[in-house]
Amino acid sequence: MISLIQTEILKFRRQKTGLIMAGVMLLFWSGITFWAYHVPQGDFESFYVRYGGYIAMLLPFMIGLLFVKIYHAEYQNDTLKGLLQVPVTMYQLFFSKIFFVFLMAVIIMLVNCLLVIAAACICGVTDMELHQVVMLIKLFFLAASGMVFAMFPVFLVTVFVSGNTIFSSTVCFIYSLMGIIGVSQFAGIHPISSLLNILFGGQISITGEKSINLVCAADIIIPVIMTAVIVEIFYMVKRGDRFK
Repeated sequence: MISLIQTEILKFRRQKTGLIMAGVMLLFWSGITFWAYHVPQGDFESFYVRYGGYIAMLLPFMIGLLFVKIYHAEYQNDTLKGLLQVPVTMYQLFFSKIFFVFLMAVIIMLVNCLLVIAAACICGVTDMELHQVVMLIKLFFLAASGMVFAMFPVFLVTVFVSGNTIFSSTVCFIYSLMGIIGVSQFAGIHPISSLLNILFGGQISITGEKSINLVCAADIIIPVIMTAVIVEIFYMVKRGDRFK
């Protein structure tokens, strides 16, 4: 599994995807910083929570489309059969790509930690303390790891339509958009909405009661378990084991 993840990292370094993602983040950061500069600011905690809410809405599009790209690349470049001769099962390949996406999500959010601190300095937020920076890192790490779990339905669809990048990308876009737009209405129903309610409940006028958080957590975890089981069965029946 580790070697597969290392392979994904090497392939990613040779592509322009990283530069595109960095450009999107910098453009997004510039827009948010420009807006925040002209708005009276409170303390640093409210500043990074607000910024974290905005970047958490961008994150599902980035990691979802990244997974679609790296998964379908094996079919488009005709490298799948070669990989499966190692031997590697399709199930291992699938989860190695998810682990790689998880690493990228964490890196994206850690970079955004630095961008938030820079934006706070530019916007004149002066009450920055060490414990607040620690809470910022904790919040962004939870957003990164939780968003990967919230995107498992997109990963499942990607497996079922292997090789069809357009359909998978469309599903990713619609799924992410619905989770963001319906953040209040779909809490407990849509994993992205549930995650945003858990992380930023105070911002989006959700009471944050323990029972609501439990329902939202179950809404995130259940699709992960279902995806793992369904993908294993799918590969056993259709693809993976015959290439062992």
